[in-house]
Amino acid sequence: MSEGDAPDFAALKREWEARPFLAALSIEVEKLEHGYARLTMPRNNVTVGGIRNSINGGVIAAYGELAAKVALSTTLGPGESIEGVVDVGLSFLTSALGDPTIAEGRVLRKGGRLCVCDVDISDGERGGLNAKARVSYTIKRPPRER
Repeated sequence: MSEGDAPDFAALKREWEARPFLAALSIEVEKLEHGYARLTMPRNNVTVGGIRNSINGGVIAAYGELAAKVALSTTLGPGESIEGVVDVGLSFLTSALGDPTIAEGRVLRKGGRLCVCDVDISDGERGGLNAKARVSYTIKRPPRER
């Protein structure tokens, strides 16, 4: 992607935060850079429900996949779109007790059609790493001109 094709991160942030899933879980897109996204999710009656009064494991899994997708969206060029999830691998390490719980997604590699992202989910200021995710997506690209 050339400098002229760089996405408008402020507009991308507004677009993501307007999505119903993020609003339902009160997720905020805190920071966007090329290939990177930092999201925050507060503890509330929707997200809490896991063991030891932690964030529910299913919510953590969805949150990790979402952070990867937001990070990947910062790398999309004109006419490109995220086509679908190929694989999600998630390791739960500790109970998510932070308020907020932080998800940091990074694009590890964006190839011709396959992209791989890495996500750390942590208690933020408390510092504990709660989960580690690896997410793969396929990318739809515009047809090549001949």
